[in-house]
Amino acid sequence: MNLMYLCKFDTDGKRTTTVVDGVHFSTVEEKQKYLDDGYIETSEEDYAYYVGNRGTGANGTGYVRGADGKPIDAPAIIVTTEQKQASIAADYESQISELKDALATATLAGDELLIAELKSEYADVKSEYEAALKETE
Repeated sequence: MNLMYLCKFDTDGKRTTTVVDGVHFSTVEEKQKYLDDGYIETSEEDYAYYVGNRGTGANGTGYVRGADGKPIDAPAIIVTTEQKQASIAADYESQISELKDALATATLAGDELLIAELKSEYADVKSEYEAALKETE
C-alpha cells in the first residue's frame, strides 16, 4: 500500500509539516485544501529521506527538498565562533563555580592546605578556559 504524503517545506527546503491520506484527509476536497495551503505531494520514497529513514546524508545533517523537488543532502552545519565560545563557557563555568563553592567552604572551615590546593586548581582551570577561548579566535 502506497501512502500519500503532503508535506510543507520552508524556504530552505526543510520539511516543516506533513499530513497523510486517510489520517488528515480522505476526500479530494480535503486534500485540495492542503494543496492550496502550500503542501506538496511527496512520494513514500522521498518522504523516507526527509524523516531520516535513508540516513543522514553526506553532511550528517539529513536531507532537504531540492529545486527539482527531490531530496538532496542538507547543507553542513557551520559552527560560529560565538557558538564555540558559548560551548566552551558552558563546559568551564560549572567547573569554576564548583571550585568557588569548595573554596568558600574551605575558607569557612579554615583549612589552609585545602585552600591552597583549590586556589591552584582554580588558577589552572581559569588558564585552560582562557586558552580554549583564545583557540576559537
